[in-house]
Amino acid sequence: MRNDKPVTPAVKYFFRRLEKRAAQIQQALNEQESEHQEVSFEEVEGFFRQIMTQNIFIHTVGLNGKHESTILSKAIFSMNRVVRVYYSTSFDENQSGFIRLRPDVGLQSIVVERMHGYRPTADVLYVSRDQCHVIRFMIRWLLRRIDWDKTKLNNLDLYKRFLEDQQAEIERKIAEAEAQREAEEIQQALEKHQAGFIRRRIVPTKIK
Repeated sequence: MRNDKPVTPAVKYFFRRLEKRAAQIQQALNEQESEHQEVSFEEVEGFFRQIMTQNIFIHTVGLNGKHESTILSKAIFSMNRVVRVYYSTSFDENQSGFIRLRPDVGLQSIVVERMHGYRPTADVLYVSRDQCHVIRFMIRWLLRRIDWDKTKLNNLDLYKRFLEDQQAEIERKIAEAEAQREAEEIQQALEKHQAGFIRRRIVPTKIK
């Protein structure tokens, strides 16, 4: 039923309060939804899945409890949005251990944990919402453990592709710079030509 009477100040006040309360409820719903959103983990998984295909070796503790050099394909396991990087596979369960990376919905972040020993308790090493920060943390962890006697940079397929991409990027920038230089030269020549044309038009003619 339509009410054609003027909206009174009391009704206006009522609707302002309704608007405020509706906004509060919507904000609470948004916050609750954001707390249960899936945490992005694709870049982290993709990074480890790529490097584990390469002949990169890291220093680890082997099955007999002694030092050994392990290729990444045997040290890294990625499944169901969880990445494990083993640094010890000793038969002695008290000496076995790995680094675990996983997205945490409650924290809305990626957690890097150390799991060591029999029935290990997670030792949190790093937490970040940013996948790039997590990757940088793990790169620093890996660099301290790479076996450079077995790892030859120039023999890695991904490194060769990296160099190719880098060279292509350099060539692209050179081509862009050359095109910019040619465009500037053409513009300068055009401006010079136009300036000469204007000067010729304004030269006064002699009266006979």
